[in-house]
Amino acid sequence: MKKLIIVLLFVGLLIPAVSAEILYDEYISDYSFTGASYEVVGGISYQGGNIMNGLEFPDITKCNDISYIVVEGKYGSYLDEGQHLVEYWFTDDTENRKTAKIYIDHIRNILGSITSTKATIFLYDWEIGDRVGRNEIEFSELILSGNRYYAPSRPSGMPVYVKSTDNKFPNHKVTISCGQYTQNHITIESTDYDYIIELRRVISGKAYRTNLVAYKDSEEVYFDGSNSDKTCYFLHNQIDEIKLITLSETHSYPLSTSTSPTEDPTVTVYIKNSQTGALIADANVVIDALVNGEYHPVVNRTEPSGIFSINLQPTGGGKPNPDGYRLIVTADGYNNPMPEINFTVDDYKNYIYCLLDPIAGGPVNENKTFIDFFVRDMFSNPISGATVKFGKYTLITNSAGYTVFEVDKNNNYSWTISKSGYGPLTGNAVIGNAPRHTINTVLAPIVTPTTPTSIQTSPSIAPTSTMTAPTGEPVSNWLEWFAAHF
Repeated sequence: MKKLIIVLLFVGLLIPAVSAEILYDEYISDYSFTGASYEVVGGISYQGGNIMNGLEFPDITKCNDISYIVVEGKYGSYLDEGQHLVEYWFTDDTENRKTAKIYIDHIRNILGSITSTKATIFLYDWEIGDRVGRNEIEFSELILSGNRYYAPSRPSGMPVYVKSTDNKFPNHKVTISCGQYTQNHITIESTDYDYIIELRRVISGKAYRTNLVAYKDSEEVYFDGSNSDKTCYFLHNQIDEIKLITLSETHSYPLSTSTSPTEDPTVTVYIKNSQTGALIADANVVIDALVNGEYHPVVNRTEPSGIFSINLQPTGGGKPNPDGYRLIVTADGYNNPMPEINFTVDDYKNYIYCLLDPIAGGPVNENKTFIDFFVRDMFSNPISGATVKFGKYTLITNSAGYTVFEVDKNNNYSWTISKSGYGPLTGNAVIGNAPRHTINTVLAPIVTPTTPTSIQTSPSIAPTSTMTAPTGEPVSNWLEWFAAHF
């Protein structure tokens, strides 16, 4: 029984408690009306029919909420007067079809003749997802018809336009009741060593695009403008303000952390899974001290808890203080995108946050994929310390010549690899929908050209020999030479 108590106490010492405090917990809803009413005036009419078969959205993010759309003008309709249920779909996604209700009203004169037609459209289950920019929808039924017009003029900046068979729909009026809104839930938590920012942009199954920005001393250090959920980790000394920018408002969250000096400078290393944020057990932690340009081992141990703390001598100021420290963290089944971290120690507690990428499986975000990059030489030996630029990201290979990127799926990327002593290598990657991709590369050493010894290809012109008279005296030219001999 006593042995059991000792073991539990020992484990408790290995896993220090981490206190946390919720600084902000806020639900944000923002709405901006983007609807409009406008008329399209046609030019010269010419013979032939034109058919309304859909709608065009120049910037669909301005219409993530639609109440109704009304199109009216002096033309006929393919649908009878009354209400109709038809299908609609985005032109680039014909499989995902939804239902629209369309009311057709004929306006008649005193004689009962139709003078104009009005179509009121309700789009059920309207959801734009992650769509941005110009988008079009089509209907399963033809809606309205009229004569063609040459170069109709439609006002710019409207949220929606009529889509027709030749984009020259005749004079008509459009009224649209629509808006752009966002719903987000942000929480900011402060632990002993970092801030945890959780932003939920997907509310009730709908995704809303907003800008999440982090600042340090009024300078932007992080930006994310997607419409997916986001969790970020920052050390206390990395940021001092978070801003969430919605449609018409900027929500600011100032951050401040007070620290007090301690007699024994302590460095705490937190080793976490970059995808889940979970602590990684049994990671190997190596810390070396830099003295006069050489590294000397300080600690090399396996940390079972994922949190490693050590008291280190302050850096700087000359002997006996070291110039700096180097941290190397490895774990089975994980890759460290930063093979080594150089740091200094002062009179305050230092926290180092290591995010390791899992080698197996894909990212938590289903729209992302892992790119496993292997760099080797011509003899299949791994090349460590190579700089790999993949799209807008840059990483360094570890001792196994390996690094991993997390990027968007279904995209094209260009990459470049470079290292001193090797020729640079460039390429392109077409990334599909798989959760993981592998790229193997080989760098060739730079060969310094040597200057070859020139080979004479024609006889050289030698200086003319000295001319002399028969007596041995020198003469200056051929005339004197002939005179002396003949």
